[in-house]
Amino acid sequence: MPVTFGGMASGLNTDDIIKKLVEVEARPIRQWEDEKATFNRRKEALGELRTRVNAVNAAARELYGHRAAYADKSALSSNPGVIDATANRYADKGVRRLEVLELASTHRLSTDSIADDQRFPEGKFKIEINGVSKIVRFRGGTLKSLQEQIDEAASDIVSTSYVNTKENKHVLTLESKTSGKKGEINLSEGKDFLYAIGLVKGEKGAEKQKTALVFDNKYFVPYAGKEPGKDEGSIEVDKDGKKISISGALWREYVLPAGVGAKKNTVIEFNVNHTPPEQEKEDNLPYRLEIGPDEKTVIKGIELHGYNVSRIRPLKKKEPKKEISDVLGIGVVSQVGDKREEKLYPVDKKFSGKMEIPVGADFDGKTISKVIFYGNEGASVFSDAAIFTPLDGKGLLDPKHEVAKAADARVKVDGIEVTRDKNEGLTDVVKGLTLDLRAKSDGVVTVKVEPNVQKAVEKVKAFVEAYNNYLELNRLLIKTEKSEKPGDYKSNKHKNGLFVGDMTILRLENTLKETVSNAYPSRAEKPIKLITQMGVSTGAINASWENIREGKLVVDEERLLSTLKDNPEGVEEFFGSDNDGDNRIDSGMAFRVETVLRPYVSSGKNIIANKMDLEDTNIQATNSRIERHQDHLKKYEDKLRRKFSTMEQSISGAKSQGDWMKNQMKGMQGGSEEK
Repeated sequence: MPVTFGGMASGLNTDDIIKKLVEVEARPIRQWEDEKATFNRRKEALGELRTRVNAVNAAARELYGHRAAYADKSALSSNPGVIDATANRYADKGVRRLEVLELASTHRLSTDSIADDQRFPEGKFKIEINGVSKIVRFRGGTLKSLQEQIDEAASDIVSTSYVNTKENKHVLTLESKTSGKKGEINLSEGKDFLYAIGLVKGEKGAEKQKTALVFDNKYFVPYAGKEPGKDEGSIEVDKDGKKISISGALWREYVLPAGVGAKKNTVIEFNVNHTPPEQEKEDNLPYRLEIGPDEKTVIKGIELHGYNVSRIRPLKKKEPKKEISDVLGIGVVSQVGDKREEKLYPVDKKFSGKMEIPVGADFDGKTISKVIFYGNEGASVFSDAAIFTPLDGKGLLDPKHEVAKAADARVKVDGIEVTRDKNEGLTDVVKGLTLDLRAKSDGVVTVKVEPNVQKAVEKVKAFVEAYNNYLELNRLLIKTEKSEKPGDYKSNKHKNGLFVGDMTILRLENTLKETVSNAYPSRAEKPIKLITQMGVSTGAINASWENIREGKLVVDEERLLSTLKDNPEGVEEFFGSDNDGDNRIDSGMAFRVETVLRPYVSSGKNIIANKMDLEDTNIQATNSRIERHQDHLKKYEDKLRRKFSTMEQSISGAKSQGDWMKNQMKGMQGGSEEK
């Protein structure tokens, strides 16, 4: 653009004149910008319309077919802490009586309590659960190392834990990851290694060499060992020889009629029970006060009475009784000639029940000739004692410490007992019910099944809300502002909807209203043919015409709830039904709504998407017109500046020529005067 200095020759403000002329020429751009803004608003409105139509379509889809909830049931347990139940639509209405006889449990085993620093040699064994087997190759080390290597080899079938029992002792537990009897942990191979850690005690099904101890007074002799045996109490042998009772402090050896050869896995098994001695009554006060005689004292004629406090007699303080740590126990003696070998096994005085002592670890290959029984205080009872030696057999190994057995759940349903391998999610016990077993029951637990219509009510209300939201937006898009007098149309035009007179949108509204209010055939025993029969209408009786014409739906929730409870089949048939018997829904209000809306909401180029594309096309065309006109304005401005520049040059030239002529005339006039 050439550099100009407007108005220097003509005296006119040419820049301002050019600006005003360009502004006049730019009027179409402002009009097109307004049109583009309208197109954008129409596109946004169509986007919102699409959202609301999609919401109506989705809500209608929830009212029929497999998504419908008219046949839903609810289950109420009389004791959810024992049995929790949920029902689906196929559950039979009524009351079921159930009892939980036993819960399913996972199989859990444990080792002996072993010192943290005790090390074991390498070993190999197999774990099998429900047909899946894993080989564990232990490279040697502590019990903690064994846990890590079991996790590495068999973590998909068992879980392990390392439990502290005493200050520096732990047990290793194995728990099956499969519940029920099929989850039983089967151990095989590596018998010696598993026996050493106390995980097994022999082979399953293998015979045992058993020597029962039948007690007889004549076989009891005084204790002859190195320990300080006591002989202050008494011993009593039961008449059938199965039980002995030791009262007070007494040590006795029981001479076996025939020696018993011990092997590595030999154990002594017995029942034990201890009763502590009665506590002696002790006076906790270290002194006893003795009151002296009443003494009289006269001071200034006043007689006073008092005790002789000097007559306090101190008592010797009693020493507390010492706690006996080794209260009772059992021992084993192996004696060949004069060579005696013994080992005592103390028993916790608080323990009561059956106990096994692995004496084979200390007397492997030796002959047990005597068994020692001792008690240091109170009453100690030993019964059903026997020496067991499992014989070599073939097959699976027998766990030593079975913390929890592999058991199936046992449930009695209306008097019939059934078993399952789990406690949670039982769907095949009672038709239509999912049961979760929580605990064993003390009696009958009732589960009441009845219709659950609340979900269906919420779905109907969701459709009504979506439908009303659509109508509300649609009214705004097609509304026409009334003109009370001639000439008001232009001034009120901006108040009209963005799609006034748009037949596509008008047709959608009219078709949808007609579809909702139509009557539909039904094969139900109590047919519902109109939506108003279930408490959904366009307004109450005597409502204003404006409200009725608007078409919004109103829900009488109480009537809807009653209809769903009394006639769920009729409601289901109204929203979606099969009229030709091909097991495919082909009629019903919700089905027809979805059919009507399909061209507007289908994926790809549906009707609303095409209208939005048209608005995009209009926006692009308007942008092109604006760009072309802006190019025209630049050229137009350049043209005006060139014309005004030429005019300025012409005026400037004319002025210069006039000045020259004027100067020439002045020169000529000056020369004449000189002559």
